Amino acid sequence: MSNHNNETFVFDGKTKLFTIVLMVIGAVCLGWSYVSGPADMNHMRFWTNYLHNSVFFTGIAFAAVLFLAAHALAWGGWVAMFKRIPEAIMSFLGVGAILFLILGIAIYMHAEGTELLYLWNDLTKLDPDPEKAASFDPLLFHKSAFVNPFAYLLTVVVILGWTFFAVMFRKISLNEDATPYTVTMAQSVPDNVRKNRIYAAAFLPIGGFSSAYVIWQWVMSVDTHWYSTLFAWYVTVSMWVSMLAVTFMIIIFLRGRGLLQKFTDEHMHDIGKYIFGFSVFWTYLWFSQFMLIWYANNGEETQYFFIRFEQFKIIFFANILMNFVGPFFILMMNNSKRTFGTLGFVAALVFLGHWLDFYQMIKPGVWYNYEHGKHAAHDAGHGDHDTHGDNTYHMNEAPKTVLTTYQDDQHGDDANSATADHSHEDGDSHEAGHDDHATTDANHDHDAGHGHEAGHDDHAHEEHGHGDAHHAEPQFLMGVHFPGALELGTMLGFLGLFLFITFTALSRAPLYPPNDPYIMESEHYDTGIGPERDAH
Repeated sequence: MSNHNNETFVFDGKTKLFTIVLMVIGAVCLGWSYVSGPADMNHMRFWTNYLHNSVFFTGIAFAAVLFLAAHALAWGGWVAMFKRIPEAIMSFLGVGAILFLILGIAIYMHAEGTELLYLWNDLTKLDPDPEKAASFDPLLFHKSAFVNPFAYLLTVVVILGWTFFAVMFRKISLNEDATPYTVTMAQSVPDNVRKNRIYAAAFLPIGGFSSAYVIWQWVMSVDTHWYSTLFAWYVTVSMWVSMLAVTFMIIIFLRGRGLLQKFTDEHMHDIGKYIFGFSVFWTYLWFSQFMLIWYANNGEETQYFFIRFEQFKIIFFANILMNFVGPFFILMMNNSKRTFGTLGFVAALVFLGHWLDFYQMIKPGVWYNYEHGKHAAHDAGHGDHDTHGDNTYHMNEAPKTVLTTYQDDQHGDDANSATADHSHEDGDSHEAGHDDHATTDANHDHDAGHGHEAGHDDHAHEEHGHGDAHHAEPQFLMGVHFPGALELGTMLGFLGLFLFITFTALSRAPLYPPNDPYIMESEHYDTGIGPERDAH
């Protein structure tokens, strides 16, 4: 074998400094998001940014273990040439366990703001005491057997389980480097290969079922009243595609340093096919949830898409453009999957796109948890009354009647408008200071957020002053309805930490595994698609 088989990545001081600078930027942005913002939001921006990036980067590390296990069982020898990269990526799982241990303890201690992150952590909603009936949520109470602080802390145990398999895969891989591969070994299954397959066979079902559990706890329970049987698949595929994108961007980085010289267009082509194929699969899962849930008119499910489609339109459509339209049309051609620049652009697009995907999984849910709490506090201060005009309230309080309520609101508004027109034709005018509920409701300006006339103390006016989801666009908040500088800075900080851990692990073993039983197959790997064949 040639000498450059021993090529090793050196994590030099300049690269370390770069990752440290990113971490400092992230720490400053995360800290600033804690101390800034309205007081009644209870550090909502801080907790959502922390959760968002913890889930995203820990998920990428989990997907790397899944990638290695799947190819070990499928005899996917073509990955041997670059397998050190997913091996390095999965080392971030240990950091992920620490990140979620911190978050789990904060939730268990009911730290300020965690009740907005997860409504099931708000004890006032879980107390069936008749004297507290106004805040009691029977659905949250029913689900609290599964979503609760203790169950959330168990996700740390799950990550540690994944970490165990990651450590074993890495240990076996390094043992292969110290075990010369002989012809005799080729006639039977080498001990390292056998062990690797045993651990892979054990990990796939364990990882598959446990990943669904942590996804339900981390992400789906943000929208506690909502559920989807496809959601765990959807999130896992998002993690998988993000991992492929990160893997290829690291390959580009290493190639720029003169490493991975035996990585060919054939390997690149298959990574491109992976990104293309799973981007389509991700879209299938997204569309299956969106179209079927919306078409079925199931209120407890539709409300998830309702708030995202109505109040987060930019993110909603950017998500589809970046994660499906872009990769689909660019990678349809074989040449684009065999060009470093083009595939690198798609990898960067997909990485940012799926980061945005996790953003829209988390931020809108926490935002309407905040809106729910705000309206609940408002209602408590004014006694029992009709919450007819507040669609956000209905989506949380009675999720099975979202669309019915929405349609009733629309019909009610039309009726009130007709009444208003009729009263104006009769010469009836409304003066400042009127207390009549129906009159003020009918005369309410449909541009929510505008101030009301002086003297109006009608309760319906106050209620509409908070913004009606279907009367007008809600107030746009940077960092909520679209990622702001603090969100991007926090992501860069987590990325810096992720790269620091990954590059450290990458530098501890040769990039080329000389004794991997599939390394010769990987060196001469041929997809059967190339410039010469395309010409024919």
